[in-house]
Amino acid sequence: MSRRLAWVIILTSGVFAARASFAQQKRPYNELMKDVAATYASIKKNLDANAAPAAAADAAKLQTLFKDTEEFWAQFKTKDALDAAKGAQDAAVAIAAAAKANNLQKAQASYSGVGKFCNGCHTSHREQMPDKTYKIKP
Repeated sequence: MSRRLAWVIILTSGVFAARASFAQQKRPYNELMKDVAATYASIKKNLDANAAPAAAADAAKLQTLFKDTEEFWAQFKTKDALDAAKGAQDAAVAIAAAAKANNLQKAQASYSGVGKFCNGCHTSHREQMPDKTYKIKP
């Protein structure tokens, strides 16, 4: 194989890999929020079942989801939504740390903190439409 052909193949592969990665990161916001809700519910279920390792894993996933949420709101420069996403990330880190330390009471308290960030953002930046779907208000 010629050197030039090898470079073309490498560059083409890189472009496709980058494109696939970008497409994954830019999923619809409603899907992101559904993942947040499911993960948040799973944390609660695991905390209630005294399943600390599973709660810690879910909390790590929740932190990543709120990082994606922060990236979504960054495009609008919406300070309160950005602050809520960052606060929720911090709360998810606290849940994970407490669960790893098997301190489920502390993990539960941090879990409640996440909900406060969610509620505040939903109240300010979500509007229910007549068809029962929601519209984002930046």
